[in-house]
Amino acid sequence: METDLKKQWDLDAIYEGGKQSEQLNHHISRVNNRTEVLSNHIKDLSSMTSMFDIIDDVQQVLEEAFHIDEFCICLASEDTSDQEAAKLMDQSNQLKMKVDTLRNELEQVFKSLNELEWNELLNKEESVAIHPYLHKQKQQKDHQLSPQVEEAINQLSLNGFIGWENHFEQLFSQLRVPVSIDGEVKQLTFNEAMIRAMLNPDRDVRKETADATQEVCKQNKDTFASILNHFAGYRLSIYQLRELSDMQGELYEKNKISKKALTSMMAAIEKNQTKVQAFLKRKAQLMGLSKLSYFDNHTSVFSSKSSLSYEEAATIIKQQFHSFSDSMGRIADQAFDQHWIDAEPRKNKAFGAFCASMPLNNESRILLTFEEKYHDVITIAHELGHAYHNSILQKQPAFAQETGTGLAETASTFAENLVLDSAKNQAGTEEDELSLLEMQINSGIKYITMIPSKFDFEKKFYERRMKEKLTGDELAHLMEETEKKWSQDSFAEYDAYSWMTIPHFYDTENAFYNIPYTIGYLFSNGIYALSLTKGSEFGQNYDELLKHSGSLSMEELGKKYLDQDLTSEAFWNQSMQPLMTAIDEFLQKTESMV
Repeated sequence: METDLKKQWDLDAIYEGGKQSEQLNHHISRVNNRTEVLSNHIKDLSSMTSMFDIIDDVQQVLEEAFHIDEFCICLASEDTSDQEAAKLMDQSNQLKMKVDTLRNELEQVFKSLNELEWNELLNKEESVAIHPYLHKQKQQKDHQLSPQVEEAINQLSLNGFIGWENHFEQLFSQLRVPVSIDGEVKQLTFNEAMIRAMLNPDRDVRKETADATQEVCKQNKDTFASILNHFAGYRLSIYQLRELSDMQGELYEKNKISKKALTSMMAAIEKNQTKVQAFLKRKAQLMGLSKLSYFDNHTSVFSSKSSLSYEEAATIIKQQFHSFSDSMGRIADQAFDQHWIDAEPRKNKAFGAFCASMPLNNESRILLTFEEKYHDVITIAHELGHAYHNSILQKQPAFAQETGTGLAETASTFAENLVLDSAKNQAGTEEDELSLLEMQINSGIKYITMIPSKFDFEKKFYERRMKEKLTGDELAHLMEETEKKWSQDSFAEYDAYSWMTIPHFYDTENAFYNIPYTIGYLFSNGIYALSLTKGSEFGQNYDELLKHSGSLSMEELGKKYLDQDLTSEAFWNQSMQPLMTAIDEFLQKTESMV
């Protein structure tokens, strides 16, 4: 007999008392003080011997500050209107600023080393685990500014760069959309309205809500355009100060991918769009439409008649994770049994899903809203993939844990495929099978069509922003223009204001934040396809790839653990084949239905 699983996470196991935790407040204070002491030690650094102690201490502080920040994000996501949690987030942001300054101070020391000192540092046994990080520092010396300028940038970012991000989040959370429900006009939060506009099974309801949402966007477009212009302008000013000629240089660096590999990926994606359009056309026909509209994009034509309990979802995921490896299975067991997951629907809960790493506890925490649908099972699997990746990286030094978004999506997409493939094989009816096929295709199109269009928009926006600010209308026109290009005009209506509603455009830590999800999706698909041909021995190889995802580049991982060349279109074409096969199968199975 199944037992009820708790749908709320246990945050007290991390810091007892949550937002009221004395332990948390003491920890924030302690890391603040330690950061100041370490800063003085770095300034007084006198020998290469003490360098290793400093490096270890800085890594520890980085890990502690990251742990605190992830916990504060969890607190803030439980109730987005909670002002106490918002204050803790502000404290965490200030701590991050201090820790970033500390890190810059250490990197300035690296910049001052001569060749002899660099060789001494690299040849020490203690540095082996962070060799890739040190080599990167050696290569990047020319792009660093003086310690005083770097510190000023960090100080100014709190009320500048980070301030604009916070301002966006605050204003966005206050938006309300008037929608008629059961004869009564209700004021929905923007997240509630977006869910209703995208996922409600009644197309008239979706259209009505989408139109109301667009009207709210129109009323606020110039305010959000101002925020985005200032946000991007700040980033471009930093690039100019650091003499970075390529706007996407930060993207390549943070995602550990070369320009050549990304260019090959984008070329392969463009060449595979024809089949995507064939699917969109068939979907429109099945819905009785001449063309889809953007609010039809996330809606499925087919749906499984079965609902799943949270306990059933846990059983499916545990079985699939254990089928791949014991180590993956153990993480799934821990996550459900030790209450790592907040799956309960709540009004003010943050929209979407995420996985937060708690490195000091060797644990993770996952947030999503479980509504007894199969796509919720896939979402849990995706986030548990992140948790598994965390469990491997948490054993590495802090400087060897930094994967970038692209590589961070490797294990999550792999886990998603693992559970989805099992479900397709076990589908009891044709409707169930078509529902799962459509889910797989819709997800894939998001990565190889929708996200690339956002990447294209962002590139063009930044190019124009270098010369001038763009109005709300100009941003809307640019968004619609790029979406039409990438969908080959497959839609009757486009979401011209998604630049307002996608938080990734306002992210301070990652430039061009959308496309790394495509990079990770395709890289992971390539790995998963290879795993199906390698057998049980692939599990250990997979773990080694994840272990080194914080130290090696994507190309190095591909060559060493997959024997693949990521600078060639061939790998990316191969990574898209499972999606293309799914589309072919869907088109064949639905041919007699239109």
